[in-house]
Amino acid sequence: MKKLKNNSGATILMALLLILLAMAVGAAILTAAVSAAHHMKSDREAQQNYLTVSSAAELIRDSIAGDKYERTMTETHKTLRDEAGNITGENVSYSTNVTKPTGIMGAWLSACIENGNDNNEYASLKDFSDTIEVDLKIDDHTSLRTVTAAFFAQEDGKIQVQLSLKPEEGKTDDCRMTLTMQGTLTTEGLDTLPAEEEYVSTYKTIITWGSPKIVKGIADKGAGT
Repeated sequence: MKKLKNNSGATILMALLLILLAMAVGAAILTAAVSAAHHMKSDREAQQNYLTVSSAAELIRDSIAGDKYERTMTETHKTLRDEAGNITGENVSYSTNVTKPTGIMGAWLSACIENGNDNNEYASLKDFSDTIEVDLKIDDHTSLRTVTAAFFAQEDGKIQVQLSLKPEEGKTDDCRMTLTMQGTLTTEGLDTLPAEEEYVSTYKTIITWGSPKIVKGIADKGAGT
């Protein structure tokens, strides 16, 4: 006579094992999905931070490269004579006309130029440093993170702008870039022919900025372009 076996206990145990396995697989999938989502969010934030600082660097670069400084000093010499026609001296007068940079970085550029007195023949470049904050907007309702821009100008015309994200509470990420440019100063002098014992000397100074370079990280202030 064959004996009947009761397999209900083994079936229940198998079912429980399958349920536990399914739960473990599901938990692993959920953990991987959460981790992937976190990484995607971090990647998007990192990319957005990079684009924010890069956009600020390009905005400053384009403003400086499209600007110009021009100064013209006119020196007028006139011979002085007495009633008998004898030369008693000479009168020299000066007039200066300055066209300063007018772009959004115009205040920076003007501050690193030494105009001098009215009787100075030419302007010159000088050291200057300053720090500002740059706020960029995508539209009227969406703003990007604030970028801090530290500006350094040297007597030789080199300009360096160090850009980084302004620290925010709860934010540990950062993105840094350096913009370098080179200022070029040219001068022109011209003497006009005497007319009725009067002649005019004109001295012109023109300064432009070019050779822009944007690199990741904060470069040494002494580095060239």
